[in-house]
Amino acid sequence: MNECEQIHPLLRGYLGETLSARDKRLVARHLNLCASARKELDRLRSGALKAPIVPVEAPSEPWDLRILRWLFKTPKPAPRPAPEAAPKRARSTRNSIQAMTTPPRSTSLWKPILSIVLIFVGLALLTHFIQNASENRVVKGARRWLSKNGYHVLGVTSSLELVLDLTNLPHWSGNAAPVAVPFNAVITDLEHFKIYWQILQPGLALPPVDFNKHALAVVGLGSKATSGYAARFKRAENYTDKTILWYDESSPGAAGASPILTRPWILQLVPKPPVQEPVLIQKIQ
Repeated sequence: MNECEQIHPLLRGYLGETLSARDKRLVARHLNLCASARKELDRLRSGALKAPIVPVEAPSEPWDLRILRWLFKTPKPAPRPAPEAAPKRARSTRNSIQAMTTPPRSTSLWKPILSIVLIFVGLALLTHFIQNASENRVVKGARRWLSKNGYHVLGVTSSLELVLDLTNLPHWSGNAAPVAVPFNAVITDLEHFKIYWQILQPGLALPPVDFNKHALAVVGLGSKATSGYAARFKRAENYTDKTILWYDESSPGAAGASPILTRPWILQLVPKPPVQEPVLIQKIQ
């Protein structure tokens, strides 16, 4: 490193009287010998050299403003330019006049308003869909398929869809069933109905039944030691994956019982259940 490279960084300290006595002597001796050092010192004295301007980083934008800007597609504002160290008065006056005569830039509000309206409309449609999901055919079909295939881990379980009253539909009953053990069955065609009718009601005319709309449920209570026992179908419950036919069994009172061996049965007309779903006959406990 030559002497100029060593002395030139000390020139500012030489002007500011911050150097030691030894460094002052070195700088003074070098100024007598070096013309470029003397020119550098003159420029420092006249103030021609300015300190470098360090760019100031803009503060980070808050997260809520970033979300709003993303939602409404608003471009990020450009950073403000750094102010000049010593602006000229004429230029400042011209800028002030231009700012006063330039009309303010109008910001369009229809995009944010339209976005808010669309959000509320979407929420309203979603709320309506959730509230009426049980009546939607697509949702009902999906729930039925999931329930049939055993996907209960997803929270899809059998749900009750329809309850039908069976007490007002035609039914036939008796006390001489062909077997002494409890039994039940669902009859969905005319041939099986003829067989059951000949066993349960021999000699009587076969009642008309439209198997396109209806089916028959038969229940035998088994052998009973006294008379007065009877069964009566109450309701049909249609679930997403099955149909349950509920019946009630009544027993005789202490005064009305006769020591006669009976085998009560009932044959009940019911609405035709879906073919793909199982039909269960259960007793009301």
